[in-house]
Amino acid sequence: MEKIVGDAHMDREPSKQELQRQMEQTRASLAETLGEIKETISQEVSTVKNTVSGVLDYREEFQKEPLVWSLGALSAGFALGYTLGYAHKNAKGGKQAPVIAFADSMVNELSTVGKGLVMPALNAKIKELFGLEFSDLLEQIGGSAKKRASKKRTKRSTSKRTKLHVTRKKKKTT
Repeated sequence: MEKIVGDAHMDREPSKQELQRQMEQTRASLAETLGEIKETISQEVSTVKNTVSGVLDYREEFQKEPLVWSLGALSAGFALGYTLGYAHKNAKGGKQAPVIAFADSMVNELSTVGKGLVMPALNAKIKELFGLEFSDLLEQIGGSAKKRASKKRTKRSTSKRTKLHVTRKKKKTT
């Protein structure tokens, strides 16, 4: 009999007062939920702010311990450079391993940044301190290294030719 009474209760439409009461309950529930969400979000935002400000305060930490930070950066750079150099050295047959591809792209990116940002600032500082154009000096060093490399190649190829020529003469005489 309870089912019949329950079904009869379901068949009738709720009164205006019941609907208003349900709407008030829903509004109160929504307001409570929104309040909890706002509180949770504000807590998370403050936590993230504290974390980020701690991470971004590296300048202050660097000023406190410049030697430690410099040695750490130097060590990390050396380890990365050594690892990438070793990967290049052991590349066999022109295989493009992921580490080698990463190293090449990193070198290209660092070269671009260095030429665009670091070199102009460094050149200005060196010129201010020593009155020397650093970029011109680097170009001269690079030019002389290229000349030496091309001379070595011609000497090697000439010496190989000479050896071949001498070897051929010996074969003809015997």
